[in-house]
Amino acid sequence: MLHDAYGLSFYEFDDEKDPKEYDVLLCDVVHGRPPMKPTYMGIGWYWYYHGVRYGAETLCLPSTHGWDSRFVNGYPYITAIRTTPEEAKAREPIFREKIKPFLENFDGVWDALKTDLLNTYKAAKESRGLKEWNDIRKLSNHELLSFFLDFAFVMNRKEGETHFIMLMAAYYISGMFQEMWHSLFGIEASIDPNFHTLMSGFEAMDITFTRGLWKLGRMAVDSGLEQVFKDNDDAAVIEKLKESEAGRKWADAYHEFLLEHGWRADRMHAYDYPTWLEKPSIGIARIKFMMSEEVFPFDANRERVSKARQEAEKEILTKVPEAQREAFALLMKGAQKAAYWSEDHGYYCDFYVGAMGRWILTEFGRRFAEAGSIDDPEDIHYLHPNEIRKAAIPLGRVNLRHYVEPRKQQHNKNLEIEPAPFYGDISKAQLVLRSDPTLTVSTQLPIVREELKADLYGAASAPGIVDGVARVIMRSEDLFQVQPGEILVAPGTSAAWTVVFSVISGVVSDGGGFVSHPIIMAREFGIPCVSGCVEGTQKVKTGQRIRVNGDLGVVYILDK
Repeated sequence: MLHDAYGLSFYEFDDEKDPKEYDVLLCDVVHGRPPMKPTYMGIGWYWYYHGVRYGAETLCLPSTHGWDSRFVNGYPYITAIRTTPEEAKAREPIFREKIKPFLENFDGVWDALKTDLLNTYKAAKESRGLKEWNDIRKLSNHELLSFFLDFAFVMNRKEGETHFIMLMAAYYISGMFQEMWHSLFGIEASIDPNFHTLMSGFEAMDITFTRGLWKLGRMAVDSGLEQVFKDNDDAAVIEKLKESEAGRKWADAYHEFLLEHGWRADRMHAYDYPTWLEKPSIGIARIKFMMSEEVFPFDANRERVSKARQEAEKEILTKVPEAQREAFALLMKGAQKAAYWSEDHGYYCDFYVGAMGRWILTEFGRRFAEAGSIDDPEDIHYLHPNEIRKAAIPLGRVNLRHYVEPRKQQHNKNLEIEPAPFYGDISKAQLVLRSDPTLTVSTQLPIVREELKADLYGAASAPGIVDGVARVIMRSEDLFQVQPGEILVAPGTSAAWTVVFSVISGVVSDGGGFVSHPIIMAREFGIPCVSGCVEGTQKVKTGQRIRVNGDLGVVYILDK
């Protein structure tokens, strides 16, 4: 039986054939919750779907041709397109040559690709005379359609290919290092505190961006504006600031910050979330969260974490047999770069291209609603590219409601459905995941050790042990319910959640593996984390006391 995916045939799930072909398909709760809407599925996810295959084939990865992806009830289910033993043998020597530049000069490869990608975004705006958010309203319908087509078929392709050739290289290196670690020391690297010490102490753009927010907060305090932030809701702060010279100066500095860094939304994998440039109050909420901190929390831990890493590198290398030491050191360096890149690329890849899509689609939604083609500007998110193209020029002459309504109804039903964690034979999951380490950023299985008698087992962890009160947060919009010292329990986290790591005492996430956002940020901020628990948000309730043991990768519910 085929399960429809909003008419996108390449995502239809055949519940008889697909599990037999792929053994198991795992739900991507990190990127897929809440369930995706049709427009993003047909553009953003489509090009990621292409990118993972492009990356795998360009690098000639021995064990995988990349991912395959199906949708059930709006949730993505991912798996590996595994190679045959004969293919793996033939691809291995080619891969060894292809991966060398990433091992020898990872930053050099990334910097060149990153610069090219940023220039693509810049050219798309500047060639159309666009800078401010509302500038897009100046475009004619033909110009807006041209921008949309460039976005849908040029920018997204470049972003997808850049994103995933780096991701495939980074995570494959990381996977090889984890395998080597396990063979040498007999423990899964993802839950070994010694391993995580080696991966800590690196600053990605996510941290740099968050420090920029903290600096703006401290500027507000130093300018005597702290009370304005405390006494007003987020949306009212900027208006209130206009009443004083110091406030106007701060607002100008914030606006300049957003022109450069505000191309982001609180959800990477959607077009229906407002960007920071579009809705500056989103950033105000984050600034409030940190402005009382006299020292940026990451910086407070940085020297200690970096020193611990350097000492661990020396100590662990002495335990590696001499014949393997050089290979170990090379892979270690590559894995460290992979961990930092995992949080660097969100800024340049996911956030930026998603914000460009939001920009264009918001304007089309406004024009379509005014012309009577749809009822609500937000209905744009239920359309496919060819349907947008169909109505863009003969504006008002094309009725798009018969496309919108059934998809909107299905999406609303999907919001009420708890996705199945997998389809197929779950005993084959580790085989699938080991064949393609890049899958572990999106989905992972817990490493269960019954002798620990834990309530939750993780797939990866950041070291440390903490007891505290749980706060279950399902959406980034609700982050500000978190109180200092609480333990965050979430489906997963992304760069939009980073600010909360400065006040929480621990993290538990349903999804994610060794190179996922919660693990990397927890390491850098020096707090325990257990990720890949699958059922954390179902089993833990807000207000319960729990124990997060990142040294063992388990969670105990203390209040039952």
